[in-house]
Amino acid sequence: MAEFWAAVADFFEQYQVLFRILLIIAAALFANWLLRLILHRAVHGVVRGVKRANQVDATQELLAAPQLKARAVQRTRTLGTVGRHVISWTIAVIAVILILSQLGVNLAALLTSAGIVAAGLAFGAQNIVKDILNGIFMVFEDQLGVGDMVTIDQITGTVEDVGIRVTKVRAFDGTLWFIRNGEILTLGNVSQGWGRAIIDITVDAEADLDAVERVALESARDLIESPEFARRVTGGPEMLGLESVFGDRATLRLTLRTRPEAQFAVQRELRAKIKKRFGQLGIQLAAEIPKPSGGAA
Repeated sequence: MAEFWAAVADFFEQYQVLFRILLIIAAALFANWLLRLILHRAVHGVVRGVKRANQVDATQELLAAPQLKARAVQRTRTLGTVGRHVISWTIAVIAVILILSQLGVNLAALLTSAGIVAAGLAFGAQNIVKDILNGIFMVFEDQLGVGDMVTIDQITGTVEDVGIRVTKVRAFDGTLWFIRNGEILTLGNVSQGWGRAIIDITVDAEADLDAVERVALESARDLIESPEFARRVTGGPEMLGLESVFGDRATLRLTLRTRPEAQFAVQRELRAKIKKRFGQLGIQLAAEIPKPSGGAA
């Protein structure tokens, strides 16, 4: 029996470096899982608290809530996404350093060599540094968040992930775009603050424009009073008047202030209501004005 335990001790002593490395890897994986779990629960707790305070079940419902809290949810989720990346990279670096120390690598000399190599690669790596720094500033300045509808250069879509180096945007046609943070110079965010539904109404220039304005405003008020859109609108309709006149056509512009991202749905519904109301009252839109047919004399 004593020989058995001696053999076991010799085995562990012979492979102690390997066991320590495996232990470091296991501890790193466990720490990564634990910290990400804590972060996930913290993010979920904040999101659940905001939803409970506003008595809603889905994040999208917050966009129509009397007190807009969707931004807090989106920002919390974005910080959670970035936090997961930071946790993974930090633990990975620490684990590599500990493993190298177990292998007897001179860390001081390694770091010195790494500094020299880093200096040589500084010009080549400056784009990566730019991506990382720009990503950090975008998150902490709240320029965008997970779930936001944004326009970056020629790409318009919904932000699905904000990474340390790359931001993922899902376009309306389903394409997932990977955009380097350092290349984001101009960013338009539809999900912040408020939106404005803009309706251009083009009719015959000889039509009664006062009647057109009155009917359009009545249609807008009907939409505001409907249960589906009442909470999406934050202000009354405003008729800006005659926007343009071209030939036999006149264009009037009607605006309506809305919650963020709600302007598109409001625009579609308001156009449908105006068209239906015009049809009932015999008011023709420009597209419906019959063109005179020509023929040989």
